[in-house]
Amino acid sequence: MITKEQLLESMRHETRVIQHLATKVPEDSLDYRPTPPQRSMRELMRYMTRMAAVPVVFSVTGSWAHAEEMEAGTESVTPGSFAAEMDRQMEIIEEALADLDEAGATTAPSSMPWGTPTTLAAGLMDMGLKTFVAYRMQFFLYIKACGVAEIGPANCWAGVDLPGREE
Repeated sequence: MITKEQLLESMRHETRVIQHLATKVPEDSLDYRPTPPQRSMRELMRYMTRMAAVPVVFSVTGSWAHAEEMEAGTESVTPGSFAAEMDRQMEIIEEALADLDEAGATTAPSSMPWGTPTTLAAGLMDMGLKTFVAYRMQFFLYIKACGVAEIGPANCWAGVDLPGREE
């Protein structure tokens, strides 16, 4: 079992990697979308700024009452404000988990968005951390699909440029 601080540090790492990847997005690719029903690069970036905060707050409170307002606030996110909004997401998550009782979280009931019962601790992993990982990978693949050949696994997993691969 990991601690709350380890969970938060893992989410912070994912935030840093996503912020790094955002520096690789070509300016002319914000309207890119793999297929018509999928999000554009711009929409994906906006979504990612609250993708984990919304379900983490739900996990802690048991309510989705905050979701619409949080998601509406992403409409004004731009490439220039993206990093700050990712930091804000981590602040929201840290505030939501500030009073979390680690021992109690392993038995406290929660549920997945589709109603499957879980514990609070498992819900935080499944709806918080795994969300970061999944959308980080999607973001990386969008950037690669836009023709950015200079990024690779180190960018995606560690948020760093390998020597000779910097832009």
